[in-house]
Amino acid sequence: MFFTRASLRRNASVNALAPLLLGAGAGLAPHPGHHLVWSLFTDGDGEQERDFLWREESRGVYYILSRRLPRDRHGLFDVSPPKTFDPDLREGDVLTFSLRANPVIRRHDPARGRSVKHDVVMDALHSIPSSGRAVRRLEAVRTQGLAWLGRQADSAGFSASESGVRVDGYDQHRVARGGGRPAMSFSTVDFQGRLRVEAPSDFVAAIARGFGAAKGYGCGLMLIRRAR
Repeated sequence: MFFTRASLRRNASVNALAPLLLGAGAGLAPHPGHHLVWSLFTDGDGEQERDFLWREESRGVYYILSRRLPRDRHGLFDVSPPKTFDPDLREGDVLTFSLRANPVIRRHDPARGRSVKHDVVMDALHSIPSSGRAVRRLEAVRTQGLAWLGRQADSAGFSASESGVRVDGYDQHRVARGGGRPAMSFSTVDFQGRLRVEAPSDFVAAIARGFGAAKGYGCGLMLIRRAR
């Protein structure tokens, strides 16, 4: 695995295209990044499976974890030399982490005859009248976000105490899709704090897979560093 920082170039030609590449709105825009980051892993041989995770750290700046080396064929990016991602971890190591995720829960849908993904926050607010949801949303983001993170930890070789994790940044996104398909909707929640490594190999494998859904849209990449 390789970890790379890629940022859009600031030269005149790329700056002229920036409103088209990033969208005209302010703030993070996960859907333009989907196409921009994918351009670093397209070799012209047709459809490929996504084998990378990414996150937009600031406007036009992307962190990428990938199985292949990125290649800037269109000259859009300044790409830092990729670093091999092979952390030397031991049971009991304490790390700081940052994660932007799309936390979902699966529930069986009798009408469809299969399980369907639901936003954990909206799922928790479903039984509350719409007039009262705004007041309860902040509480639901934290409680449901922590519950979701705890379920991830159980199968991903780490633990995190509720008091050591900050949960915020709940945003909802709609991404237009071509071919007459309906727009894709998903939410993002930001997690930051400390965790304890319980099973190093399981933890590293989980980071490589990513956490939650909407991984192709900038979700699921956990950034880690050793706690001081």
